[in-house]
Amino acid sequence: MSLRVHGLRVLAIILTVFALYACNKKEDKSAASVSEKKGETTASVEPAPVEFAEAYKGVLVVSAVEGVDWQKGLITAVGRGLPPKHITNPAQAKILAMRAATVEAQKNLLATILKMKTPPDRGMKEYLDEKHIEITSIEGFVKGAMVVKEEYKDDGSAEVTLEAPIAGGSGLVAELK
Repeated sequence: MSLRVHGLRVLAIILTVFALYACNKKEDKSAASVSEKKGETTASVEPAPVEFAEAYKGVLVVSAVEGVDWQKGLITAVGRGLPPKHITNPAQAKILAMRAATVEAQKNLLATILKMKTPPDRGMKEYLDEKHIEITSIEGFVKGAMVVKEEYKDDGSAEVTLEAPIAGGSGLVAELK
């Protein structure tokens, strides 16, 4: 990946984080005033800021899905991998363990995306079929997910954590529209 593309991704992530922070501050104030006006609070599965609700409207239904943080606007997945047993070179074993962990994390991220719901409370596969979106497009989105953590374990295994944005120009919603 070129430095320019990498720099643009980093800039997009920074802007997304800043926007999420600003949205959360606005949402905290409005949530208090709404509950004061109503005099009651209603429990919800995962409350989403108004700005996110608009960004997801017509594409995704905010629902409890493990690995999806609607408040932060991120989908997260973890993968763990072991090196092949026949590899004796320690450096090669570490590289292959990390590669296996990355592939596992990508698989888990795709599985999380496919568990998400679309209006009117349909499965993601149905939505993709209806909109004529190839699963390879979603797989490409998953491969572009940002690695936020790489860790080698004492047992020779590796662990990778991936994150992908839900909204924004490089987010899942843009991929689904």
